[in-house]
Amino acid sequence: MRAEGRRIVNDSSGRRAGLTIPHERVQPHRRPQMIPEPVPEQRSLVRPYVLTKGRTKPKRHLAVETMISTRACAQWRDSRLGAEYHSVRAVCAEPRSVAEVAARLRVPLGVARVLLGDMAEQGLVSVHGAVTTPGTRPDLALMERVLTGLRRL
Repeated sequence: MRAEGRRIVNDSSGRRAGLTIPHERVQPHRRPQMIPEPVPEQRSLVRPYVLTKGRTKPKRHLAVETMISTRACAQWRDSRLGAEYHSVRAVCAEPRSVAEVAARLRVPLGVARVLLGDMAEQGLVSVHGAVTTPGTRPDLALMERVLTGLRRL
């Protein structure tokens, strides 16, 4: 039984107990509110291979473990240097591997290799060891250090 928005409570024998409690309105079924996905960090609107003018192979082969650093005497004021060169400059203020540069710039490894190869040719960055030509094998001592490090994990 209902009485003006209130429900009358019956006792166990079915008689009215004389108590009334407010009527609970049943809410119509609502769709759960969709939580928006987190917005990823703002990325460049430029596709990665546009930075390399479509090139996927560097002129100079750089292994992923090759260390790169900016040169103190480099001419960074050239207006032809794109923003990506200045990003590499910031990342390579201290020596970093090619793989680390790619990860920090959030570009594919091939793009990082092309950019770093171009920058090395222009004298903007220094390449420290591990420069190989296609088809050569990495240094055995380096491979042993990597294996030792992996075993420690």
